[in-house]
Amino acid sequence: MIKSEDKLPSFGWDDKEYRDAPVAFMGDLAKKCPFATTETGLVVLKRNEARHILRRDLPISVYHIPEEVSPYLAERTKEPLLTRHGPEHAELRKILTKVFRTRVIETLRPRIHDLFVGLLEPLLERGEGDLVSELFHPFPARVLAPMLGLPLSDIDMVSAWVDSSARWTNMFIAVEELAEVETAWRALEAYLLDLLRERREDLKDDIFSELIREMEGHRELEVVGIAMELTRAGMDTTRRQLENTTLALLENPAEWAKLTADPEGVAPSVVEEGMRYASITHHISRQAVDETEFGGMPAHKGEVATVLAMAVNRDEDVYEHPERFEVSREPSPHMTFGFGSHACVGAPLARMEMTEAFTILGNRVERFELIGDVPRGDVSLGLVPTKLPVRIYPKR
Repeated sequence: MIKSEDKLPSFGWDDKEYRDAPVAFMGDLAKKCPFATTETGLVVLKRNEARHILRRDLPISVYHIPEEVSPYLAERTKEPLLTRHGPEHAELRKILTKVFRTRVIETLRPRIHDLFVGLLEPLLERGEGDLVSELFHPFPARVLAPMLGLPLSDIDMVSAWVDSSARWTNMFIAVEELAEVETAWRALEAYLLDLLRERREDLKDDIFSELIREMEGHRELEVVGIAMELTRAGMDTTRRQLENTTLALLENPAEWAKLTADPEGVAPSVVEEGMRYASITHHISRQAVDETEFGGMPAHKGEVATVLAMAVNRDEDVYEHPERFEVSREPSPHMTFGFGSHACVGAPLARMEMTEAFTILGNRVERFELIGDVPRGDVSLGLVPTKLPVRIYPKR
């Protein structure tokens, strides 16, 4: 066990070695020590220490936009509603857990299946295309929109606002890009505020109406804030994880063959192993509310511990050959959906969407062949491919 007085390895979030090869860099650090330090504080690299921190009821610490850059975004990102802790968080979580009841989610399976097939069919007929823009990007938006009660005609517009506004979580975003983020955030907020006022007069059987019922007495912007966070999480995170996992399958043909041999049986494992091996979750942070310790390391009030999910999900003490993508790995625990009281409440829906997607792909596609470059996004957004140009060979 490391002693608190021992010198921890350190690095900077903007270090070239880290930005160029983050997974390998973090893996090398984890072999030396379960912790490291950066300019933001303590970094956690091993699963046991991560679980110790995340199971406690501590507030989430998030990067927020400085007021001098954008007063509007500074206010909106200072304390997102879903990052709160204590009784207030417990109340919100109770509401959202009710909204995302498993039995309710299960009734969506046939529609989710049909939506994905409808997006896949044109690609199969054409024999090639971009899996990002034509399949994975539109899919979660079309699933979530009816659940939120959004008109079908507004899906593409709302999806574009989600794309742009979600970029605030990129810790490396250039200041000049924040104007576009703010424009999209304001547009999405105004749209949902109008929808809230309209829906209050005619409550329906959808998530937004359920939020309105359950959050009666809360300020309008609080209800809209929750709806915005659910919209971004439900659309953006699912599509990005689908893209990352699919790239892992394309880079590992033997694992793709396992999926096509038994789609229904293997698809759930593809989902879990994809989230472990190619997690879109870069980090999960917690902040000390008093004098305490993080995994045995002393922490003062206000100090932050950042769990690097990409490192924790490849902990050599937990996984055999963690650098390999193996869909037959059992079990495959990971922290892509978080851990503890702040674990993702929408995880059942995301799992269902991804499982249906990979089951259908395994049943309908013999193989994919990459036919172009695969550009990747930034590490803090999960190194997600922004294009997946492929030739498609359907099953006969």
